[in-house]
Amino acid sequence: MKKVLLGTSAIVGFGLLASPAFAQLELAITGSTQFEFGYVDEDEDGGAERDHDFRQDGVIQFNADGVADNGLEYGAEIEMDDISAGGSGGDGDDIEIDEQYLYIGGGFGQIRLGDKEGPVANFMVAAPTVASGGYDGNYSAYTVGSAGSYLYDADDGLNSDSTKIHYLTPNFGGFQAGISYAPTPTGEGKDGIGDRSNELGDAIEIGGAYNGDFGGFDLTLGAGYVTASGDAGDDYNGYDAGVSVGFGGFTFGVGYVALTDTPATVDNGLDSTDPLFASTGLDEQETWQVGAAYTTGPWTVGASAAFDERDFEDGSDAGTDIYTVGAEYALAPGLTVYSDVSFVDAEATPYEADNEATVFIIGTSVAF
Repeated sequence: MKKVLLGTSAIVGFGLLASPAFAQLELAITGSTQFEFGYVDEDEDGGAERDHDFRQDGVIQFNADGVADNGLEYGAEIEMDDISAGGSGGDGDDIEIDEQYLYIGGGFGQIRLGDKEGPVANFMVAAPTVASGGYDGNYSAYTVGSAGSYLYDADDGLNSDSTKIHYLTPNFGGFQAGISYAPTPTGEGKDGIGDRSNELGDAIEIGGAYNGDFGGFDLTLGAGYVTASGDAGDDYNGYDAGVSVGFGGFTFGVGYVALTDTPATVDNGLDSTDPLFASTGLDEQETWQVGAAYTTGPWTVGASAAFDERDFEDGSDAGTDIYTVGAEYALAPGLTVYSDVSFVDAEATPYEADNEATVFIIGTSVAF
């Protein structure tokens, strides 16, 4: 991790200069990059001409942190991603600012202002994963047909990094909580301009988690809730809860995520002009996650699974089962090689065909 001190001119660049009497900010630059080879065997290949591909991805993050003479903590974060690496249609040169926010904090907790995930993601406890990410990994970047659907947290696909006000409490004996508000929760309004007509709005998140160490036995509990108002009174509501336990190098975890009363405009995979749009909207969805991992020396091995069920507005339903096993090895500080294999069974939906896929990935990553 690279650290430098910012003088007055750099502080102005972060928009944090409020008076001439400022302590210096410490800038930390972190990031990672990865390269992968993936081999795919799937039923719904859409006429693919090859069964393998390469993939790369990267992220860089700038964190500026300072403490004023009166003890006030303040700073900012800017994170940039390579948005084309995950299959979003770029040519390898498309970079976006994925997150940027400023914060102030102290004994009262912390207030964050800007584009950053909220307390649902902050305090989510999910099943442990290894290698490319287990059930939440990179397998879907290699499939041509549908890789199915699953929920990682209650905010999945809705609020995420949209522009919000976010408050985090202090840590009380291992427990911490938070609440946030976003006028435009779908991510399309991250700039906060021109999205007042969005069909979902006024998203409120609450979440909390507890972390405790009981003589070498680690326990983590977390839960979150998000709600957003929809047009015609059709609101979005999501919940998640999870537990993780660890001892002697082993970690086990279970998570549950559910969406209820979901507007037809959310995650139905269709443009609003499509005639199927109104009848094939997502109504409710739930996902169970389970996983286990074991670390010894430079090795970490693990297995995880996700089981998803979806109900649609037209009365149909569908499910997705995802199973993964993987391993990673730390060659040197910040340098890791990894491999995993994922088995995906995605049932047909009103707008997607059945698909079964097996994806083998081997890759390497550098984190700094």
